[in-house]
Amino acid sequence: MVVVRDEGAMGLYKGMSAAALREMSYSSLRFGLYEPFKRMLGATDPKNTPVWKKFLSGAAAGIIGSGIANPTDVLKVRMQAHEGPKQTLRGVAQDVWSDGGLRSFYRGVHTTMIRAAILNATKLAAYDDFKHQCINRGLMEDGSALHFCASMVAGVAVAATTTPVDVIRTRMFNQPKGVKLYDGMLDCMVKTVRQDGLRVLYRGFTPQWMRFGPFTIIQFMVWEKLRAMYGMKGI
Repeated sequence: MVVVRDEGAMGLYKGMSAAALREMSYSSLRFGLYEPFKRMLGATDPKNTPVWKKFLSGAAAGIIGSGIANPTDVLKVRMQAHEGPKQTLRGVAQDVWSDGGLRSFYRGVHTTMIRAAILNATKLAAYDDFKHQCINRGLMEDGSALHFCASMVAGVAVAATTTPVDVIRTRMFNQPKGVKLYDGMLDCMVKTVRQDGLRVLYRGFTPQWMRFGPFTIIQFMVWEKLRAMYGMKGI
């Protein structure tokens, strides 16, 4: 409500161009690499794959995707945190470059990769395991209804595991120019908890869940439909 009051409805879409660029690179890699990593771990039967292999595969895919796409993540966070006249994607990129060159685009990359590992491992493993547990136990048949339910479970799981990381990552990304307040993710978390208490790590959980819930449902259901259209088996 504060954002809408101060910036109008379009304030909710601040950073949309950078977010779209990020998803085209990051999500393509983390979804596309999930099954190759599972096969590398010897997971050839989707219905009987141990959950730890799903978590490791999701984490590895998330780390690689986020590392490559980190510059787009920096741009997105900068655009969303900016207050004042509207900025273009090119203008924000120039500001980031002037703040330290190429290295500035990889500011917080370790935190981003940790977040991506947690997010992708939770998201894909929760969806994958819930879906096949339901099929194996005869609770539901593979289809849109099951995809919807599995997506809902994955959305809640992702919001629960990533909100603390997002709080820390945002604080690290938004350090004042030329000032280093934190020596890393752990240092930032310790200082944040000391200053504001443990509950601050779940600040923004509701909007996080509101974002991940619908997005995860659409993402997985469209993914399953596209795989079926191209003659590929479901995840």
